[in-house]
Amino acid sequence: MGLSPLPAARWIEPDTNYPQLVAHKIRLRKELADAVYQAYDESLAAQHELAGALKNHLLQHHANLYEHSAEGLVYRPTGQRLPHADQEPLWQSSLWLADDLLILQNIEGNYRLTAASLCSPSHWLLEEKMGCAIAEIHAAVPKLNHRIGGRIQRFFDHLKPSHPVERFNWSLQADDALCQRDLARPFVPSSTPLFYRTERQTLTRLPDSQAIVFTIRVQLHPLSILTQVPGCIEKLIDVIDAAAPGIARYKNFGSYRDALAKYLTANTTER
Repeated sequence: MGLSPLPAARWIEPDTNYPQLVAHKIRLRKELADAVYQAYDESLAAQHELAGALKNHLLQHHANLYEHSAEGLVYRPTGQRLPHADQEPLWQSSLWLADDLLILQNIEGNYRLTAASLCSPSHWLLEEKMGCAIAEIHAAVPKLNHRIGGRIQRFFDHLKPSHPVERFNWSLQADDALCQRDLARPFVPSSTPLFYRTERQTLTRLPDSQAIVFTIRVQLHPLSILTQVPGCIEKLIDVIDAAAPGIARYKNFGSYRDALAKYLTANTTER
């Protein structure tokens, strides 16, 4: 599952690009509405608990960036007042940070997605996943449920509030858009600039509601940056070549083949 223990102080890692990222969330909510934010009534208590936990975390561990005033939270570098988490608490508290926030709750033995602020999806649609159990959410990932579906369920059952975890994921894409909702991805011409997309994911159980919070922090880097690291592009291509056919199709590696080759040439030329 690729999970690692997560020190409490590192639950949320603020981004220096925060104002632009919040503007990205607000714009998408106006444009896409339910496609980026949904919340079921049964998630309300968990939403409020999460908002309180996030507020405490930001003030305790990131006091250089966040402070509490009479009007509420303030983002210190810009003096920006942050929204109160009273109405739509999950959405409002998601505007305090760069991460997307999802809440999963145990409903009749299955952890289901009951609330989500998702403005930077990686080729999946919130409207198709709301209310779904973990196995249904992961159905698109080749062989994942067959190989470790049972382990994932057991992990969720035994996750403790005092033991949050994190994992990382990566992919390639042909533009610099954080929001990737397209499920059908066409072949990419060789001249197309590529971007290396990373996801930092964390899982934390809320002690009162017992809901599980899934955070996703997406970052994008021009692939040209990796040519500055000796051997990095070669290793990236080796990993892509070694990927199982199902995973290669899922991550669309074949469509990037020609566009990726120019980075290997650039890396060789620079050396």
